[in-house]
Amino acid sequence: MQHWGQAGHEGAAAYGALTPWRGVLRHLLPLALMVLFVLALREKAAALDLAAIGTALAAVSPLQWLGAVAATAISFAALAQYDVLIHRQLATALPEAQIRRAGAAAIAVSQTLGFGLVTGALVRWRMLPGTNLGQATRITALVALAFLAGWAVVTAAVVAVLPVALPGARWMALAVLAGFGALAALAFWRPQRFPPLTLAARIVALAALDTAAASLALWVLLPGGVEAGAALLPAFLLALGAGLISGTPGGVGAFELALLSLLPGQPAEPLLAAVLAWRAVYYALPAALGVLAMARPSRASAPRGLPQLRRGLPVPEAPRAEIGLLAQGEHALLLAPDGTPGWLLAETGQTVTALLDPLAPESLGGLLAEVRAQAAQRGRLACLYKITAPTALRVRAAGWTVLPVAQEAVIDTARFALANPAHAGLRRKLRHAAKAGVMVTSVPPGGALPVAQMAALSAAWVTTRGGERGFSMGRYTPAYVAGQHCVLAWQAGRLVAFASFHTTRGEWTLDLMRSGGGLPDGTMQALMAEAIARAAEAGVPRLSLAAVPPDPAQLRGLPALIWRMAARPPCGLAQFKAGFAPRWQTLYIAAPSPLGLALAAADIARAIRHPRPLPGAQYGFATTRPAWQRSASPSPERLPR
Repeated sequence: MQHWGQAGHEGAAAYGALTPWRGVLRHLLPLALMVLFVLALREKAAALDLAAIGTALAAVSPLQWLGAVAATAISFAALAQYDVLIHRQLATALPEAQIRRAGAAAIAVSQTLGFGLVTGALVRWRMLPGTNLGQATRITALVALAFLAGWAVVTAAVVAVLPVALPGARWMALAVLAGFGALAALAFWRPQRFPPLTLAARIVALAALDTAAASLALWVLLPGGVEAGAALLPAFLLALGAGLISGTPGGVGAFELALLSLLPGQPAEPLLAAVLAWRAVYYALPAALGVLAMARPSRASAPRGLPQLRRGLPVPEAPRAEIGLLAQGEHALLLAPDGTPGWLLAETGQTVTALLDPLAPESLGGLLAEVRAQAAQRGRLACLYKITAPTALRVRAAGWTVLPVAQEAVIDTARFALANPAHAGLRRKLRHAAKAGVMVTSVPPGGALPVAQMAALSAAWVTTRGGERGFSMGRYTPAYVAGQHCVLAWQAGRLVAFASFHTTRGEWTLDLMRSGGGLPDGTMQALMAEAIARAAEAGVPRLSLAAVPPDPAQLRGLPALIWRMAARPPCGLAQFKAGFAPRWQTLYIAAPSPLGLALAAADIARAIRHPRPLPGAQYGFATTRPAWQRSASPSPERLPR
């Protein structure tokens, strides 16, 4: 398995770093093992009736050959899809049909000739114009690792439930499954170091389809007298693993020895005859076709078109002020088919999420398809987060699963009046702040801010609370708040609290709230009241105090049950916002399936509570992608960094 071990290297340069004798040993070892396995088989062959093997082989009917060829075609279709998944992660944007042809040919040739990393890389290099040898080597290594990981999970699952003549196999299989379960949990909590769970699930599904079809090709060729039954699949998978570990071309020797040992009750001659026929169909025929495909001249194809992303937007023109999150540098804008801004797009460890309502509601159908395309491109789940009821209704009609996720506190600035009886508690809080000598000032976007005092206050606030939240919530940086409307609370000339708002012509939305220790009662209420007054003066009709978790008492059915089960002590922030007697607007989360929705909701919650570091650039998308996911030659035009 030495050649698979190069998966972490970036390309062919890794070979130059190896000393000559190590390189020779690595190439000679599979040949030596093949000789040993052949010798071992020769000892067994002494007790075999070679004429019976020939007779069984000659008895294979045309219908059996045809069935084996069909099963082989299914297996290779699944194998070729590994390349598609890897190319998506590396954002190569090559046409997927070309990727599949190159992948199938590379696997067919390399599994027959051996030295998988070398031969597979050379075939992909030949058949993918514009790809250098280093990139082809990396793709080959990642495909090999993907298959091995998928094979391990599928084999463990099969061995755990089907009979196999190997002592302790079931317990070992359960241990392997437990280990992969632990890795899956770790991948969720530490997504920067692992592939997305959706991608991992697709790899396992492909491995299941590939190996099931390969074993079916062997089963179809079994002659009469061989009744392996349910034991064939686990025996086949374990024998396949033995062949992979041996490193010999096609696993010759190791596969046969393992299969004979794991099916001890079956007659050896017919079984070996079926294996010989299977090797002709599953190895020789695909290898010949792969060589023919490689011999044909390859033409450079136009890169596959992807939904376009854009870094910036004239924020005052946006319908929702929270579009200002773009200035944090984490998110991007998905463009509508006509090239106009379509949807705010964010990425978590497991999702590609469209935030808020689409900026182009009339293009919702096309934008939904493009959100899913972006998610598929990155091996993640598609998700919509904090959408309003009209969008939720249209999305549900399109077949998505939808659940309430938050309630947004909205103030109609023209109707807001402190004299309203509903604001009695608010008036009391404002009197407390005034008696404590709290003064509030307002600074519009681009105005002069007390940057040093704000930074110190924010740093102390973050330390006290163990960090900032992120993803759909802003994080303090001087440049970020400079583009927002800020309200600041002072006491005796000292800054004691501040709040910032995303602003557009039609809406202000609360973003940051920061305060120091010993804060006078009513200070934060004074900040909000000042912001409402300034928004009303500017003719802004709507001010949002942002969202809080939904109240289960206001929900019905399954959503009410889910939120009751997740209920926590009363949210102080919700009580604070309720003091302004806002209009509560329900927001929703949506995903294409219930299981996807559950995973997406959990991952978004993790991303909010444990956000990744902000990128250094002013704008970008997925600038902190894991090292295993980065392409040697990224396409910044299609994937802004």
